[in-house]
Amino acid sequence: MRKIILVLILFATVVAFCFGSGARELGRSDTKELTDNIIKWKEHDIRSYSLKLVYGAGNRPDTLFELKVENKKVVSCLRDEEPMTDLSGVKQYTIDAMHESTKKLVRKNKKNAPMLYIAKYDETYGYITSLVRIYNPKAQAALAPEDFNYRIKVYDFVPEEQVKKEKGKD
Repeated sequence: MRKIILVLILFATVVAFCFGSGARELGRSDTKELTDNIIKWKEHDIRSYSLKLVYGAGNRPDTLFELKVENKKVVSCLRDEEPMTDLSGVKQYTIDAMHESTKKLVRKNKKNAPMLYIAKYDETYGYITSLVRIYNPKAQAALAPEDFNYRIKVYDFVPEEQVKKEKGKD
């Protein structure tokens, strides 16, 4: 039941994100927005945090990831509430890795590209809260086999400092 609710919430968020007001595709004009948010993230110097995100691609079911990051490295992860032993594949979901991959995506966004990337950022810390890759209806280039839709939605981010404060209140 929890997965169904998460999928419905993610779907509604993606639809609202893609078609709602203020949604913009990444491009040359958004390089500054990305850079400003990376600077904001680095100024906070958050090296340890917990993160919950949903990843969905194509028509496959969405996957819930719950990461614990210490000193910028993933130390534990639950995938759909099951512990993972091999963490090498989830390091791409750390905040720093998502910033780095989004830098590369900015360069790929062109009006005639087959896929478009849309990102949103957290106002306080500057991390990416949503990254969506969608088919470009104005594309002049043909889709390649590796072109597929995906979406990443961060719905829970807790810096280590906040976790320590909350534990101190108990």
